[in-house]
Amino acid sequence: MVMKRLLSIFDYSGTWSAPYFEAGWDVLHWDLKYDLDVKVFKTYGDSLEILEDIDGILAAPPCTDFTVSGAQYWPAKDQDGRTAQSLALVEYVLKLANSFEPTCPDYLEEYGYTFFWCMENPVGRLPKLINIGNPQYFDPCDYAGYLDMTDSDHNELDRLRRKDGRGITWEEIEFIIHYNAYTKKTGLWGKFTMPEKKRIEPVRCTPQGSWTQRLGGKSDRTKELRSNTPEGFARAFYQSNKALTNYEVEELNA
Repeated sequence: MVMKRLLSIFDYSGTWSAPYFEAGWDVLHWDLKYDLDVKVFKTYGDSLEILEDIDGILAAPPCTDFTVSGAQYWPAKDQDGRTAQSLALVEYVLKLANSFEPTCPDYLEEYGYTFFWCMENPVGRLPKLINIGNPQYFDPCDYAGYLDMTDSDHNELDRLRRKDGRGITWEEIEFIIHYNAYTKKTGLWGKFTMPEKKRIEPVRCTPQGSWTQRLGGKSDRTKELRSNTPEGFARAFYQSNKALTNYEVEELNA
């Protein structure tokens, strides 16, 4: 039996990798919050042997030092070394992507097996700081159509759109987030297939537009809310980027 293995880096919430886990993949979460430091991969040899065969890599490195919303703090971060530390994490991701090669049996290639990797970060200065090329962009609402929504859910979103960002309660914002009916432009780099979009119209949550304007402070909880992967995008990405699962291999070998 062949089980596909996914390495998911900086995915503390587990949302991006959840569809792979549900499909029977062996998902390895590597995050400092699990006491697993990605910098263990800064050298080759034994450190890479910790992980055997890898069929896909997802990475969402911290974006605080790159995102355009924090541009006023860039000079200070450049000076005190925070920018360099964050860039080092991105470089580790790129090393990993270049280190793992497809290891599946030859006969699986005819069934569309492909190794993939993808790194995400919001709009910012990352492409200007490291040579990774231009990203492909998406907003959460671009993939909200992959979620299970009833007519009642659609009607509620229509009602909230009519409020035009005025008087939106936090309970209503949670509903909007749950159904990915908002914008938060995010870039993707790597070797992967961009999912087909199933867009719904976003809901304005504040006069400025985004629900993130309601978040204040620098707590870990605030950072997690800002960085969590939209579930609709996660589902769409899985549909477009997957090798054969162990269940499918069993059927082929039956």
